[in-house]
Amino acid sequence: MRNKYFLAAIPITIGMIAIFLSSCKRNYVALDYTNAKGEVAQLSNLVFRFNKSLYPDSLINNWDSTDYISFEPKINGRFRWNGPDELVFSPDQPLLPATNYKATIKDEVLRYSKFNNVKDDKINFYTSPLQLDDAQVTWVLADESRHLAVPQINLRFNYPVKVDDLKDKFRIDVEGVKTDFSIQNIGTTNAVTIRLNGFKGEDKNYEAEISIDKGLKPEKGGNSTKDPIKTILSIPSPYVLNVNNVESEHDGTEGLVHIYTSQQLSGQTISSFIKFSPAVSYTVQYEDYGVTLRSDKFDSENSYTFTINKGLRGTVGGILKEEYNGSIAFGQLESDIKFTNNKAIYLSKKGGGNIEVRITNTPKVKLVISKIYENNLLMADRYGYDPQDNDEENSDAQYASYNEEEGNYEYRGYSNDLAGDVIYTKEIDTRSLPKSGSGRLLNISQFEDRLPDVKGIYHVMIRSTNDYWIRDSRFISFSDIGLIAKQGQDKLFVFANSLKTANGIEG
Repeated sequence: MRNKYFLAAIPITIGMIAIFLSSCKRNYVALDYTNAKGEVAQLSNLVFRFNKSLYPDSLINNWDSTDYISFEPKINGRFRWNGPDELVFSPDQPLLPATNYKATIKDEVLRYSKFNNVKDDKINFYTSPLQLDDAQVTWVLADESRHLAVPQINLRFNYPVKVDDLKDKFRIDVEGVKTDFSIQNIGTTNAVTIRLNGFKGEDKNYEAEISIDKGLKPEKGGNSTKDPIKTILSIPSPYVLNVNNVESEHDGTEGLVHIYTSQQLSGQTISSFIKFSPAVSYTVQYEDYGVTLRSDKFDSENSYTFTINKGLRGTVGGILKEEYNGSIAFGQLESDIKFTNNKAIYLSKKGGGNIEVRITNTPKVKLVISKIYENNLLMADRYGYDPQDNDEENSDAQYASYNEEEGNYEYRGYSNDLAGDVIYTKEIDTRSLPKSGSGRLLNISQFEDRLPDVKGIYHVMIRSTNDYWIRDSRFISFSDIGLIAKQGQDKLFVFANSLKTANGIEG
């Protein structure tokens, strides 16, 4: 009897196991695609696309502070479901430089789905290691009274480094001979200036080798360099002026053209040597490395050719012996949002209610208006106020405080009952905002009927709908009374003035 019972039980057990394994397999969801792998940019959205639909269509395209994915080290930001199967994380500040990150997908992504597990939920990525992006040599006058010129090497790293750390690891050899140097910077910077002491140049070019020992770590970075950084430079003759490089940038309002020369330029009228086509007027700013040309007439969508005529002279005595021809293009502008005047906070109830804001390459923005309670003004002013949109599940506000040990900001939540309330949000097409010079006008008075009481202190935030870190905010006061405070030696004077009339207010 025992044998028959045992043989009959075998197919039942195997079937149960097969059903169980098949059921478990169906309940898995896997990550189909992510750009959070290998090297990632410090500021970019991280995309996580799954092989199954997980989120209801009715809830997509809203920013969410739910902890769907945890990051180590921690990254502050927001999540947004772009579709039923695609989750996007947008950081609200740059990732740490030269740092390894680990992401863990949490079961929270399965909240609205029938699945019970995430396959391969561990993800690794990193930010770019410390690199030397550029090295230029410029002859400068170290002592103008004696007309003493020395070569100056301008190093540019992709991250800020501590100058003291670099000094202990830096070495330069000219024509194979170790050469004495002095670093002109202090503190932390990504642009380091180094001068060669006692170098007497002749009318010839010199070959120099720069070497930076391994172990250099960027400020706030996690990883130090694993190998030495080496590069070869040419120190040009001080009797010849060369154009080393030309770079251009545009912030949406003003274009800048940086011209790097082999020696500082003299105070001659440089506009008589440099011509642009199409023609454009510009101002000149002399730099250690050459010159910067600035103009709000530069069109970011246009390209320009330019000519630097021979005869341009440097301070050391070098002369540009051949005409230099080049071209510049500004390319696609980086997205940016910036209030043009963050100091002016008063808006009269009788005025137009306009605030000027500069919005660059951001087609759609989100407006978030919060009412700040009187008993929270000092905390909001000291720590800042970072409201969460009212379309998020967790609508508590946050304040930010700087952690000196960690070297970054910590965000801590506190109840809106203490801080203030998000009272109005709206998505706005940037093109619908009236132009004002290089900016746009945001009219607050049009939202007065949505505000509970049109007086007091409000917090206005404008941010990109796609990239959470692209945003700016300011406090505004709806009042017909203007206040000016001035601190004396032992007294604080407060002046109150009516914005309705030219008369002061007694009190």
